[in-house]
Amino acid sequence: MRTSTGLISTLVLGAALSLPVTAAQAAPAAPAAAASCHGLITKAYSLNGKAISASRAGSFKKAAKRNHATEGKIVNALAACRHARHRAEIRHALDAARNDIQGAEHHNKKACIEHDRRYGRAALNDEYDAQRRLRDAVHYS
Repeated sequence: MRTSTGLISTLVLGAALSLPVTAAQAAPAAPAAAASCHGLITKAYSLNGKAISASRAGSFKKAAKRNHATEGKIVNALAACRHARHRAEIRHALDAARNDIQGAEHHNKKACIEHDRRYGRAALNDEYDAQRRLRDAVHYS
């Protein structure tokens, strides 16, 4: 595992290219933004998986909380991916996933309040749709 911060290699690169250190450090800005975009989408995908697991177990209140957290990560990912290469495809997939997650959260709350498993099943179907859309977004990020 790498333990160095990369500052030494940046200084060596700057000296080898006879560039100022600030110019050598400014180059990796784009991959960091892409990594943030990809990381937030995978985090949303993971939280959605936890919501699916809670829905399958019949724990609708917990699933609603996971859906809310997933939606927050999707909102953050939309902001982080605004300069990504395939931003239109990513945005389309994330918007669709967000709509599915909002529906799932609503159905999970109804299932919890009314003790009706049909709402829970509708929420689970929405969560599976969101999972597919998030998988598409991960592919493009």
